[in-house]
This record gives sequence, C-alpha cells and structure tokens, in this order.
Amino acid sequence: MQKQRHLFLAATLIDALGSGIWIPFGLLFLVHGQGFGLVEAGAALSTGGLLALTTGPLAGTAMDRFGPRALLIAGNLLRLVAFCCYPLLTSIWQVVAATLVAGVGDRLFWTCNAPMIAELTTGRDAERVLGLQTMGRFAGAGAGAAASAVLPEITSPAAFHLIAYANAASFAVAAALLWFLPTLARASEKDRSAGWKVVFADRPYIRFCLTHMAFTLASASKFAILPILVRDFLHGPQWVTGTAITIGTVVVVSCQNIVVRLLANHTRATGLIAAALVFAGSFAMLIPVTSVSLRVAIGLILVTSITFSIAETMFAPLSTAAAAENAPPGAEGRASALFQLSWGLPVALAPAILGTLLSASNPLPWTCLTVTSLLAVPAILSLKKTLLAKQSPPISA
Repeated sequence: MQKQRHLFLAATLIDALGSGIWIPFGLLFLVHGQGFGLVEAGAALSTGGLLALTTGPLAGTAMDRFGPRALLIAGNLLRLVAFCCYPLLTSIWQVVAATLVAGVGDRLFWTCNAPMIAELTTGRDAERVLGLQTMGRFAGAGAGAAASAVLPEITSPAAFHLIAYANAASFAVAAALLWFLPTLARASEKDRSAGWKVVFADRPYIRFCLTHMAFTLASASKFAILPILVRDFLHGPQWVTGTAITIGTVVVVSCQNIVVRLLANHTRATGLIAAALVFAGSFAMLIPVTSVSLRVAIGLILVTSITFSIAETMFAPLSTAAAAENAPPGAEGRASALFQLSWGLPVALAPAILGTLLSASNPLPWTCLTVTSLLAVPAILSLKKTLLAKQSPPISA
C-alpha cells in the first residue's frame, strides 16, 4: 500500500504542478502566444470553465460505475489532448472547446482524487497526502506567476507553445504512473441503483457541503478582488498584489505539512473552527483598509496574506478528507461531485458577488465575509459528533 500511495502522490503532484502553472498563465498564453484580444480570450476561458463545471455530476456517476483510477487516467489524457491543441488554436470557439476538454479533465481529477486517497490511506494520513497536493498546487501557481512575469518580454510564440507542450507531457507522465495503481472495487449493483437518492438522503453530508461553501468563498475572495482594490480604491502600487500573492504561496508551501501534523492532535471540527476564526479575523482587519493611510493599508494586506494562507492550510485538507471519509457507501463518486460543487460554485461566483459589494462600499465585502466565516462555527459544531469527530489514529511518519 505504501508503494501505491507513493505512486499516486507522485502522479497527483505532477498534476497539481501542471494545473497550478496554468492558472496565472492561461490568459497570457492566449493573448501573447496566440494573438487573441484580452476580452475575447478571457470570455472564452470563462465560458469553457463554466461549461466544464456542469459535468461534475456526470463525473461522480461515472466514478461510481468505473472506479476512481480509470477516471483519473482519463482526466489526465483529456488534458494531454487539450494542451497539445492549445498552440493550434485560431478561433474563439476552439478556445472554448479546448478549455472545456481541459476543464472536464479537471472535474474528473477533483471528483476522483479524494475517494482514491481514502482507499490508499488510513486514519488521518489522508490529510497529509491532501496537504502535499495543496503544496504542489500552490508551488505550480507560483511558478506560473513567475513565468507570466518573464514571458511577456519574449516575443516568440514558440516560447509560449513550449510551456503548453511541457504541460501536456506532464499529464502524460501522470497518466502513466496512475496506470500502475490497483483497480478499486466498484459499488454493488444495489448501491448504484440507489444513485443520488443515497447522497441527498444523507442530511449531515448535505449540511457539511453547504457549510463548506463558507470556507471556499473565503478562500476565493481576497485574491479575486485584491488587484482592483489596490488599483482603484487605494490607488497604490501594483507590486502590492504580486507581493501578497507571493507571500501567500510561500506560507502555504512552507507551512502546510507542519499545520497538518499539528492538527492531527485534534478533531477535524476543532481544526475547521480554528480556520473559520482565522479567516474571520483576517477579513475583519481589512474592513478599515480604505480609511487608513496607504502605508498602513499595505501593511494590513501583507499581514492578512499570511493569516489568510494559514487558514487555507487548515481547512482544505481537513474538509476534503472528512468529505471523502463520510461519503455514503456505494455513492462515493456522486458524493465527491457534490462536495466539489461546494468548491466550484463559490469560486465561480466570488468575483461577481464581491465585486458588486466592493463597488457599493469597501467595508461591505469584508464585513460580509467576516460574518459568513463566523457563521461557519456553529454549523461545524452541529456536525462535531457525526462527520468531524475523527481524531485518531495519528498521521504516520
């Protein structure tokens, strides 16, 4: 089992790095590498991403039918195809199509990832694996941000194309590694016939997914509106945004493993409550950010980049491990798809919701986020004796 876990972790770290690199790089690639306009490229990427989000329930149903290993391989192969096609795109509908294919691959990965980890780990070891994946994703995003700063100075589209092909190759390697993992047992015919009824009948699980949306909204919020806050409301230097993102990346990469080990001595409910309180405190510090001097405002943004990232290292592994472990038997794929929707919806809606609140008043979005983070505390307490009680066995060395 240890060897299988190492194989899986290697494959998913490659996956996380590749996906993370593309997050800050995709728009830059289409504008500078393919010659599309900024607005049309952004709209095409968003359209493809939203269309892919709707395939989550289908991915969950397919996982219950075919098992996570097969679909993890399929997800990597889909992204291999998509990234091989990116340098060949010449029209907007092609961008939407390629982004949709890559997005479906992402949905397959995120739907099957946690159930596969649950099968390959015991006790709280799942959180360690999830924490390492989070480190990989943030490291990839940091590498992508660095590339996005350097590559605009390079005029040759070949340099941009090389990144896309390298990303495609990384997904091919990940698929090859996953091929050597065992095929997990499929759900019984009886369990599969129950379908989504089993998931929606599990009220604690549904409540957990709804509560989790408060955490994912918090996770998506700060950096979704930080650039426009600095530029249009504070009239500050743009290095502030890049520095804040860099600080957050360094904190997650350097502290994730330490935080997971510390939280292993407590229940998941305790860890999630701590994360909610750290999120709330971080947002509360930003409420007066436009009422103080620019120097103080910059200080608040940089400090909250640290506290915000610490909350991120707390909630992400704990919540994902709890969701995978408590999924209704025989409907793990469907349950995972629902849980992933509680990630995807807040991320997709955050720019619109928070941008609207920010346009009305700077304190408004930060006040609302402080309140929603605090409301997660009683919701977690209500689940403490059901989904979130697990404390032992501890994480292995």
